[in-house]
Amino acid sequence: MTAPPRYRTDPSPSALAARLRALRTAGVPVACHVYAGLSAPSASSALHARITHAMAAAFVTGADVPRFEPPPSAHLRLLTAASRGRLDVGGPDMTTFPVDLASELWWRVHERALGAADRRAACDLLLRLGYPHRAAAAIGLTVIDPRKHVLSPDLALEQLAVLRCHLPSSAVEAMALRGARSGLPASTRRDLALFVVFRAAARGVDSTSLQAAAALAVKASSELPQNGFAGLLHRARLHRAIAAVPFVRRDITEAHRLLGRALESLSAITPATEMDRLAWADEAYALHCLLVRTHLAVGLGQRASGYVAELVQLSPGDDRTWALQGDVLAACGSLEEAVEAYGRGVALGGWGAARAAYLRGFVLERLGRVGEAAEDYVLSQRIDPTSSVVAGRGDPAPAVQGQVQPMAVQPPAGQPRPVRPRPAARGRAPQPLAR
Repeated sequence: MTAPPRYRTDPSPSALAARLRALRTAGVPVACHVYAGLSAPSASSALHARITHAMAAAFVTGADVPRFEPPPSAHLRLLTAASRGRLDVGGPDMTTFPVDLASELWWRVHERALGAADRRAACDLLLRLGYPHRAAAAIGLTVIDPRKHVLSPDLALEQLAVLRCHLPSSAVEAMALRGARSGLPASTRRDLALFVVFRAAARGVDSTSLQAAAALAVKASSELPQNGFAGLLHRARLHRAIAAVPFVRRDITEAHRLLGRALESLSAITPATEMDRLAWADEAYALHCLLVRTHLAVGLGQRASGYVAELVQLSPGDDRTWALQGDVLAACGSLEEAVEAYGRGVALGGWGAARAAYLRGFVLERLGRVGEAAEDYVLSQRIDPTSSVVAGRGDPAPAVQGQVQPMAVQPPAGQPRPVRPRPAARGRAPQPLAR
């Protein structure tokens, strides 16, 4: 089947306002309420939502909170509430959040964030909840000037995360690259270099900044411990990042060799605590998403199926999981199963249901079920009218310019396989992740 066109939405503030108004009346409430008041996660909660709740619970008790991958949107608080018919959650501070939506944990986080000793955890959590100004205050970032700002050894990533809300991406990446070349501690230089690698790789083209950042990340990592839980997790993340360099050059064999090393590092990890298990799952989810996308991009849909099965195990409550599951099934010619997978994403509700409905409509149209496809296109636009793909689509979908076609290549030898964390020693067996 022809690859579906990429689903794009307008990132401007006016488009966000339109999206929120549409969500309020679309009738697709989000099943998970973590971001709208820190309610307890449910079986339908995505991994990133479970992480957010666990971070909040640990933060209020003063426990250590590791760094995690950012959630898929900085506006999940607004989007979640809008899907439930509420547009009154947009205040700049946690104190303005509606009392009937806020849990006790929400207020405990607010109280502790006012004068938190762990400024890094406070900033990370406030950013996940969509309060960038409060996050900036938590780390003492009051003046935003990329020409004069000096990154802190302990808070560099948090400073960059806040600055991304106010400055162009190019300016923030330039700051990170300067920091990666500076005399900051090796762990900070590594994290700054990886920050640049991930963002440069997302553009999908080779560049001097991508190459330089990858080399700096490898150099800084060589100065740090490679064993233990943290060392192995960082090594997996390093190889996941630098695999982007050969991939954008279409050196698929080398890219998969590096991704295989990332999988080896993950398989050697023994999570001992619940927070460790979440950190492992967070990296595993990001890695398997990348494995699925890289295999689909070069026409290896069958090999991608094993990796997407891992995503279903890790985070069945994430609409991205079912979008990738549907993409893999469609690439393999299993169109009816793809329709079911995209339908799982629609059932999760919220903003993600717009993309899921569009993708389901795209496949239904290929199956000749034009009436059902048109209904899904209408549903998608009703949820998110800012999509450049869905807008103006009431009839069967025309071809979209710029479509990515799979590139037929031979599967490289030594293909990496999905992994599970190594079983812990007796007495500290990890509990299974919530399904």
